[in-house]
Amino acid sequence: MKNITDNDTKLENLMKEIEQLLYDAVTRHQSDMDAEKQWMLLNCSNTLLSKTAKELSMITLHILDAIGRFQPVNSITITKKTDIPKGTVSKNIRKLLSSELIVKVPLPDNKKEAVFYLTSSGKELYELHRSLHQKFDGEFYEFLKRYNTQELQFLVRFLKDFQGLTWTGAPSGN
Repeated sequence: MKNITDNDTKLENLMKEIEQLLYDAVTRHQSDMDAEKQWMLLNCSNTLLSKTAKELSMITLHILDAIGRFQPVNSITITKKTDIPKGTVSKNIRKLLSSELIVKVPLPDNKKEAVFYLTSSGKELYELHRSLHQKFDGEFYEFLKRYNTQELQFLVRFLKDFQGLTWTGAPSGN
């Protein structure tokens, strides 16, 4: 009987530790987003563009990044590619338009539909954001090399399962 209790206690302790580590990772990710913006501001040589970037949220910068990667692109495609809700995309596109980082071009055969392109300033900010992500990606891949194939396969399975977890018990749609 003692063996079952010891195993139950170990399992419970491991689950509590995992829960805390996930919470800590999410919390740290929020501060990393602030650090991402700080890096961009420090590495932006264009003073005017730096002032513009300072006013933009990280979500807005990620929408700018999606436009740069997929242009010409409409808001529906941005929503699908980024998993950012349509209303949030629309609101942030207005910010990017007013900041003159993107332009809106109506489709000739459908006046309701429009696509977005980066302006020269938008392209400069997009390239700065891309360089940050290339730097991070290189460091992240080096970090992952610590683990063998089986460990990485487990991590992929865990993360996929975790993405399906909701706090209400309803399916998340993933």
